[in-house]
Amino acid sequence: MSQQTQTEQRKRRRKRSKRLQSSRYKIRVRYKYHYYRWITTKDYGSFKDIYEKYKDKGYTYWCVPKGDPVFANPGLETMGEQLDSVVSSNGNYEVPTRYFERDYAGELVVVKPFLLPETRLTPEHPVLFCGSAPQKSKWYEPQTRPSLKKEWKPAGELTKDDWVFFPLFKGEREADPELLYLLGLYMAEGYPTGHQVCFSLGHDERELAEQICQMVEKHWNVRATINRHRYGFSVRFSKEALADFMRKQFGSRAFNKKIPSWILEQRDPRPFLEGWMQGDGFRRGNTWRLHTSSRTAAYQALLMGSRLGVMPAIYKDDREQRSIIEGRRVNAKPSYEVRFHLEGSKYSNKASHVVRTSKGYWIRIKEIQREKFSGKVCNMETPSNTYLLSFIVHNCADLPPEFSSQDGTWTGYRLDGDKTHTASTLKRYGRHKAWIDPAYKFEGKPVILVYNASQSN
Repeated sequence: MSQQTQTEQRKRRRKRSKRLQSSRYKIRVRYKYHYYRWITTKDYGSFKDIYEKYKDKGYTYWCVPKGDPVFANPGLETMGEQLDSVVSSNGNYEVPTRYFERDYAGELVVVKPFLLPETRLTPEHPVLFCGSAPQKSKWYEPQTRPSLKKEWKPAGELTKDDWVFFPLFKGEREADPELLYLLGLYMAEGYPTGHQVCFSLGHDERELAEQICQMVEKHWNVRATINRHRYGFSVRFSKEALADFMRKQFGSRAFNKKIPSWILEQRDPRPFLEGWMQGDGFRRGNTWRLHTSSRTAAYQALLMGSRLGVMPAIYKDDREQRSIIEGRRVNAKPSYEVRFHLEGSKYSNKASHVVRTSKGYWIRIKEIQREKFSGKVCNMETPSNTYLLSFIVHNCADLPPEFSSQDGTWTGYRLDGDKTHTASTLKRYGRHKAWIDPAYKFEGKPVILVYNASQSN
């Protein structure tokens, strides 16, 4: 036998061996209606066996540290609480459907955009972003602009060239502008004490005190008095129901003040903002500067500004010098400055960090850091699969825990680590035939396909 013939025979034997080996893993499965397909997979058997093999290769939670702020109704809550509703990427409130909490020890990604507060995320948590698209001009220096192409990227892969998204907060309520202005003044200068409501004003604000008395009598049908003291003027009036209402809606002290949801949802919140600015802020050029010791109120100003077409910037001041008065150390709360840049120049040779669109604002990332963390982390699931931290992030998963074929022949199950749901699914599908099809993946990870009960008997 010639050497060439022997070589050809070896090739044929090798080819036959590969064909036999691959055919061991070739199965015929039904996908929808009467459509069958041959697939090659080593993972075919009972759902329980396949799950045990892949349970450690499934999804990890995308999480936020417990206690970190999240935009909710009425304004700002903390992760880990059972929230009534949260702000989604479309600027509306949505009711979370599921909550998750787990222990986590590892790195957190700290993302600090321009203008906005920083946000901490686990590295795999998806963030709504778009890349940069440099623009050249012979008249101005090259400027970086967002590409406006919405995509999702894990927090651990974000760079300073990326832009994050803050939605245009929506509101349809309407109220008397003068009443909103009065409530804005209360937000800045007012507080409840017992059965009374008080406004505290400076020495040069006598005219404002008289204006407050007139508005109080007009809108709340109560007579107020003006008292002079060593620090300025105070406006007081007694009305128990109103004092309780203000305490409940606005908070009782400066550091825990908040804006009620029915004010946040005003179609035009400018009168309220002007009243608040009258008491706690000032205008310098085209910039309004507002000072508050309430973190909640500072964050809520972002929602109000977004609807007015102005994306404000928040600056936190927790310097040690603020805690020393006349040489004595005091327990001073952090202070927040909110800046509204109005009527900005259309043309500028300075780099722009925020770009407005019809649905919200793209804001460039200023800084990305990493820090060690050990503790509880949380997540939630919402109808739109999004919620707002200081920018829009994804919720726990894009697909529901179960998703079916069009005719209900099979159900796909992703491994998201939800122990309660996993237990019920194993109980329901444990003995059903299941397989891993390489063509079906979510975020590059395997999905188990299992025949439904009606189709497997």
